[in-house]
Amino acid sequence: MPMPTATESGSNAGAQINGCDALRVIEALYDLELQANIAVIREEQRDERRHRSLAEWSSYWPVALGILGSFFAPQLREFVDGFRPWGLWVSFPLVALSLQPEMRMGSWMAAMLPTAAMYLQFPLEGLLARFTLRKGLTVRRVIEQVGCFHGLCIVDLWLLNGGVGHLMHQLGH
Repeated sequence: MPMPTATESGSNAGAQINGCDALRVIEALYDLELQANIAVIREEQRDERRHRSLAEWSSYWPVALGILGSFFAPQLREFVDGFRPWGLWVSFPLVALSLQPEMRMGSWMAAMLPTAAMYLQFPLEGLLARFTLRKGLTVRRVIEQVGCFHGLCIVDLWLLNGGVGHLMHQLGH
């Protein structure tokens, strides 16, 4: 086999250099494409996290509605004061429960708890609604759940105030 001449060997070396340059260009393009894909994935993840965060915060709408309702609680309590004891029992059962003598507490707590219960009742019921909504229940079922909690407080008040004794006395006569 004949030996390559100097010019043939130089052109072969040039082809190898051009081949290395081509590989570097391909590698650089691959790196650019990889970086672009990573940037797109990060942006999608950021959007997904933002969406989940907004969805999480928007699930607190019942609590926000309860907080809004607590702003009107003093006016509502003033209105139902004329319908004692049932008006207070129906609209603010937590306040009525905190006023019961069975709730043994210090004088400071006895003075503060009814006011705190008045302002906290609606946000607490909103929080209960939020938890039941997260279970996938319909709005109707959530209203029933919160109404049941409210109703159980009213039944508790009725029992604490001798409701069964009054009922038995009425049935006896």
